[in-house]
Amino acid sequence: MLGMRLLLPFCAGLGLVGCIAYPAPVPYAAGPYGTAPVYVEPAPPPARVYVAPPPRRHWVPRRCDAWGRCWGGYWR
Repeated sequence: MLGMRLLLPFCAGLGLVGCIAYPAPVPYAAGPYGTAPVYVEPAPPPARVYVAPPPRRHWVPRRCDAWGRCWGGYWR
């Protein structure tokens, strides 16, 4: 049991030996593909333009007699 207590800190110390403190990070150098793309803000949407609504449908009779009575027809 005593050997285990002495062995554990020794193994932990060996594990920490692998951790090396690196110097400050290397400044960024452009890669083989050139520089990073530059962000360009998208253009604002175009101004709204008034468009007339579609015309309403109306009934077109097919046949009318002399007295103004009509029958048949269709919506246009």
